[in-house]
Amino acid sequence: MGKQSRRKRARTETRIELSQTEVNDFLRTVHDDLALLRKLDFKRPLRSEVRVASAILRRLLHELMLINAWRLAGLPDEPHLTAVDLDSMLRSVDRKYIHYAYAGGATTEGAQHIGYVLLVIPKAEVESEGQDAVLKRVSASMSPAERRDFALSEFCTSTCVASGNAGVSRIGMVRYVANKLGGVHWDNQRGAWTDPVGSRHRLLDEEHLIVGRLPAPLYETLSIAQAIAESTDTARLIQAIEVIAPEEEGATHVLKFREGRSGKYADMTFNTNADVPNGA
Repeated sequence: MGKQSRRKRARTETRIELSQTEVNDFLRTVHDDLALLRKLDFKRPLRSEVRVASAILRRLLHELMLINAWRLAGLPDEPHLTAVDLDSMLRSVDRKYIHYAYAGGATTEGAQHIGYVLLVIPKAEVESEGQDAVLKRVSASMSPAERRDFALSEFCTSTCVASGNAGVSRIGMVRYVANKLGGVHWDNQRGAWTDPVGSRHRLLDEEHLIVGRLPAPLYETLSIAQAIAESTDTARLIQAIEVIAPEEEGATHVLKFREGRSGKYADMTFNTNADVPNGA
């Protein structure tokens, strides 16, 4: 069994028992991550915001925090969300024609798209069939781009980028932006990675598309974030966590401290009068 298989098996079989305090802390962490995604300005996103969102998405999706929070909250099945179905759009298209295709879906101001596809038809086919005939045949094989309901597990593995027979899943896109483009790490050694990961990274490095100010990988990541942020199940989970593990209300002008490593807290109240320096 290879290292990757052993790691995957360990991830699926390991069960960690949590105290109630740890459960509450975990749920509040997921709550805060989801709340931050919902506050993103999807109309005018900054590149730095999308990179930060990729780190959150990596925790929620790749590290399974979203589905685990869903289960800890006692909610049934798994969360659902709406996104562009690129696989369905390209299902009947001969893969040799697909130069590149991106799912997209984020509703930014100005440039945006739902299923952008660039097809390249070999010259020999155009000459033998005639341009109009070959265009009609290839166009008829492609379905219109549509959004549909996805279960979370299906959403993570669904294709968001395709080129020929190569494809990148949505969770693969999140990991690429988080681990390679500065969401968590910035890595200038992408070309040194081995296949199959290396081939997917090289595909994304080509930057076939720039949507407004966002290179395609960032726009895809923004689309993933928006699908999660706007899901009714996300709102449902946030509400459930606020009941199960409510955030303790704390005064913003009070500093709590311990004189030792344990024991009760003592308070230092800061004067909120704007004319008096903090701490006076």
